[in-house]
Parts: sequence; C-alpha cells; structure tokens
Amino acid sequence: MIGYIAGALTTIAFAPQLLQALTTKSTKDVSIMMLLCSTSGMVLWLFHGIQVKDPALIVANSISVVLASSLLGLKIKNDYSSSIFKFDRKI
Repeated sequence: MIGYIAGALTTIAFAPQLLQALTTKSTKDVSIMMLLCSTSGMVLWLFHGIQVKDPALIVANSISVVLASSLLGLKIKNDYSSSIFKFDRKI
C-alpha cells in the first residue's frame, strides 16, 4: 500500500509542471538537467520494477516516464530546437 501511495505522489508531482508548460507554452524556468536526471531515474526504476515484478513500481514509473518525457520533449522543442536543428537559418 505504501508503494502505491508513494508512486501516486511522485507521479502526480510532474502533472502541474506539464500542465503549466502546455498552458503557457513556456518551459524557460524548467531545468533541463533536472528533467534529464528525473526521467533517467524513472526509467531505471521502471526497469527495476519489471525485474522484481513489482506492480507499484511498474505502474507509477510508467506514468511518470510519460509525464516527464513529455515535459522534456516540450523543453527541448521550446528552448533548444532552433539551436539544434538550425530552423532559423536560411538556405
């Protein structure tokens, strides 16, 4: 039971930030390093949960990875896409 409660709380933690980013179309105040570390950690926890067959870890981290990856994708799109893909350069 504690695993499910902990999983729910950590999963819910990313939802407000993702909703804020979708609403304002801004991710400038979100740390890319925090997103990279959090998403990587969640993926590793998901793999661990699969290995030990722990439903609480699998469910919570599956949802968390989707939310965190979505926020990471928005961060990259909003803040780094022009410098990575050079969309602002004329050919």
